[in-house]
Amino acid sequence: MATVISFSSQKGGVGKTTSAIHLATAFALGGYKTLLVDLDPQGSVQSALGIREHPVQGARELFCDPNFEFDAVRVGSEHKNLDYILSNMSHLTEEQEVVRVASDYHFLRERVEEHLDARYDFVVIDVPPTTSPVSINAMIASDLVMVPLQCEALAIKSLKRFLLAFRDLQNNIDPNLRIAGVLLTMFNRNIRAHQQVCKQVYQALGESVFQTIIPECSYILEASAIGVDVIKRRLNSVGATGYIRLANEVLDRFELR
Repeated sequence: MATVISFSSQKGGVGKTTSAIHLATAFALGGYKTLLVDLDPQGSVQSALGIREHPVQGARELFCDPNFEFDAVRVGSEHKNLDYILSNMSHLTEEQEVVRVASDYHFLRERVEEHLDARYDFVVIDVPPTTSPVSINAMIASDLVMVPLQCEALAIKSLKRFLLAFRDLQNNIDPNLRIAGVLLTMFNRNIRAHQQVCKQVYQALGESVFQTIIPECSYILEASAIGVDVIKRRLNSVGATGYIRLANEVLDRFELR
């Protein structure tokens, strides 16, 4: 049975897509059969991985095709054990079609249980930076919701708003929703403001914050610019080792080995 992990945030630019890609990659390199699903209409996963050909089938069929066939939407990767379902909602009408189906908030959970549970150890979902029906579907389908937080003051305001919205979802839609933890990203220890944000978040949320902090790393940007993951590009960089450390923390914290 697959463990479903989603990366969710109401603020863009906090490392959501980067974290989804690299946690999935780290799991795969650790020997776990992993699927990375991109539900963001912007198709950020495809861009970051340098996949040039627009997928004919992908996330739209996952929601909208009653005769959905997994092998028709699955895209293999250069990494053993890692597959993708890419976003193919490039037109507004396609996105609206998915949103209409996603108004049934439990739809994706049922799809995952029917088609994906037996195939993978982990399903990692990159969630749109909104509280749209698609985002709610992804969170309800997830066993663990991870919330990336950039080490900046404005991101804290966004986190507070997200946590309030998440509590509403728990109270009104699904009491079993669970936040795995807050992941601090883009941390530069030489910037005093970053140090203060980290201290404030740990004091406020305690064990709800992952011990692993993803550092600011130029190699992550470099890898994304040429369309590869940083683990493949610069395995010994602080960015790559940070995500490998995060994968191990998730495995240990939630007893998933």
